[in-house]
Amino acid sequence: MAPIRHAFARVMRSLVMKFTLLCGVILVAATASLMAVEFQLKRSENNASGLRHATLITELFASNSASFIRSGETSRLNSVVNEFGAREEVTGVYAADVNRRVLSAAGDVNYAVGDRASDHLIQSAIGAVDTRMEVVSGNIRVAEPVFSDGRLVGAVVANIPLAAVARPASALIVRQVLIAIIALVIFLPLVAYLINRALAPVAKLTEAARLASSRKLDLRIDVQTGDELEVLANAFNRMFARLDASVKRVHRLAYVDMITELPNRERFRKELEQVARDAIEKDQEGAVLFLDLDRFKRVNDSLGIGEGDRLLEAVGRRLREAARAWDLADGDASAGPSMVARLGGDEFTILMPRLRDATDAARLARRVIDAVRRPFEISGHQVFLGLSVGAAVFPRDGADPETLLRHADLAMDAAKRAGGNACEFFESAMNQSAFERLVLENELREAVREDQLVVYYQPKVGMNDGALSGAEALVRWQHPTAGLLSPGAFIQAAEECGLIGEIGDWVLRRACHEAAGLMAKGHSVPVAVNVSAMQFESDTFADTVIDALNESGLPPEMLELELTESTAMRDPERVLKQIAPLREMGVTFAIDDFGTGHSSLSYLTRMPFDVFKIDQTFVRDMSEDEHARVVVETILALAKSLNLKTVAEGVETAEQYAQLRGLGATLAQGYLFGRPMPLEDLERFAEPEAGSNVG
Repeated sequence: MAPIRHAFARVMRSLVMKFTLLCGVILVAATASLMAVEFQLKRSENNASGLRHATLITELFASNSASFIRSGETSRLNSVVNEFGAREEVTGVYAADVNRRVLSAAGDVNYAVGDRASDHLIQSAIGAVDTRMEVVSGNIRVAEPVFSDGRLVGAVVANIPLAAVARPASALIVRQVLIAIIALVIFLPLVAYLINRALAPVAKLTEAARLASSRKLDLRIDVQTGDELEVLANAFNRMFARLDASVKRVHRLAYVDMITELPNRERFRKELEQVARDAIEKDQEGAVLFLDLDRFKRVNDSLGIGEGDRLLEAVGRRLREAARAWDLADGDASAGPSMVARLGGDEFTILMPRLRDATDAARLARRVIDAVRRPFEISGHQVFLGLSVGAAVFPRDGADPETLLRHADLAMDAAKRAGGNACEFFESAMNQSAFERLVLENELREAVREDQLVVYYQPKVGMNDGALSGAEALVRWQHPTAGLLSPGAFIQAAEECGLIGEIGDWVLRRACHEAAGLMAKGHSVPVAVNVSAMQFESDTFADTVIDALNESGLPPEMLELELTESTAMRDPERVLKQIAPLREMGVTFAIDDFGTGHSSLSYLTRMPFDVFKIDQTFVRDMSEDEHARVVVETILALAKSLNLKTVAEGVETAEQYAQLRGLGATLAQGYLFGRPMPLEDLERFAEPEAGSNVG
């Protein structure tokens, strides 16, 4: 049974077969119903025909025997009766006079000659002078009155089986069944053909749905039936078109960078995975170049996000052109083209599927560096960028995308630390360096949590009398095992891991608190605190400074905030907005490392700064370098014209001190007066007897 059931199940999966069987069932049911109706009609008609036949032959018998009944000729009557009774359709017959006395009988009759018939049928026929008939147990009994010369002379009664005068019901059924079978044989194939033609569009829709499930959506279903199937096919076509557009858009969003139109990180990772696998199988080498733009953040902050995106688009275009030119001129024609991708931000990558040797990667790196170093024209401005490149060769430096990208990134960091606009290849020692940096970042986070940071102060003295005029707060790290660490050992790591803002806020609060403590002891020492770019860019910067002053009780005029020249000039309008509420309170502002940046004098004259700090590189070289001396003189002259104070950093010799005093510097700061020192030493330095007149 199971094979039959399975075969039936397979057959029933076809809509054509289902509809054909359904039509067959309907046709059989309709035929059966029609047969039943026809059978009843034919049966009734057949019975009526039999009754008429029985009546006619009985009337004929009555007519033939009428004269013999009237004359009483018994022998002649017996001859007629016997002849009639011998008919195949007659089982019994008798004749009687008007008194119902049986005159002659033949066949199966209940009366003998001379008996008085008591049959109600003959009584009714004689009494009513009319034909009487009944059907009993499949027999037709007919009583017919007999007339001679218009006078009733008797009656005859005949028994006729219904089957003898009517066609059997079985014959009718067989005929109708044969007709039904012939109809099914003829019409079912025709029905199947018509259904198959009618459902042909459904097969097209089914095949289209199957292809769509396998992500083939660029198809069209051609159905022209003028009915609902055509409407459905058109709906399918619209749905496939929208799905195809949506899939392409999703694919684009998933694998294409929207700004540069380059492949994105995910697309690059997939391609790198395949290329690296092929390189291992074929014992070949390829390379991943990790590219990072130098100075992009500064340019982006100056131009704005929209122009920054345009700049990234232009960079991507140049990188693609440079890689294409390399493929055509120097690349391996049998390998695939180099792929340029944007990972995010100002980071790009180039995949070189095949290398003849490592110098191929170096030559392509130099080509893209030269391409990016050419000026970009953005909104009428010439913009200059640099490019740091790190290279990782596969499978030597890794076989999976994550490892190769990480190693190329480490090499890029090395190129950036070396000054940028260069290419470095990955070396195993870089992993150790990266691990050490990660450890440093983790320890630095712990240092912030565990309060391992301390503030040292470097005195600032007046040029005229050498008296203490203030101090610069400088952070130090009291490392549990390495001892006291200067900022050079951890500030860059703090900037990279995002802790510089938190550290800067901590130094600000601690410096305010300790300066207020000195005031309580009778030492009014203004304190200068460096502000990082990350701190200053925060919208809550002013609130943080105000909170530090309120918590410590330090008067605002005792706090000086130092901004680097690059930070101050990055967004002058925002700088004015940030420092305005603090200056109204009395907080002073200084430009640190003045002369090393790219200040706009038109903005500089509008900036409400109080102090210029001359960078120590100019101070150190002014005795031997005429150019450095001219720069110092220019800064001092500018400060004097703007009525600003000046602080000369890095004063280490009496000669430097004398030159600066002669040029009109206001304050000096350097090892000549004191190295950065703990709060206790600063307190002793502030004692009157500790002051010294260097002049």
